Amino acid sequence: MKCIVKDCINQTHEGQFVGELCAPCHKFVTTGNEVHSQAYRNAQRTWVGLTDEEIRACIASNKYAFEIVRAAEAKLKEKNT
Repeated sequence: MKCIVKDCINQTHEGQFVGELCAPCHKFVTTGNEVHSQAYRNAQRTWVGLTDEEIRACIASNKYAFEIVRAAEAKLKEKNT
């Protein structure tokens, strides 16, 4: 069995697990404290938003969709900081 955190390489034979999470990832998810967790390392990634061109390609047929997508991205940015 492997930890279910994306890109975590911890296996059950390598340490303690809490359900489907390895102990370091479980501690990070429940307390926010565990620098050795793959979840911690994944959480430290820099936000990458959509470019204007990518948004335009997605919403070519709706003239109000660009503003809606930018508002949604702003809300996501707020939640991710």
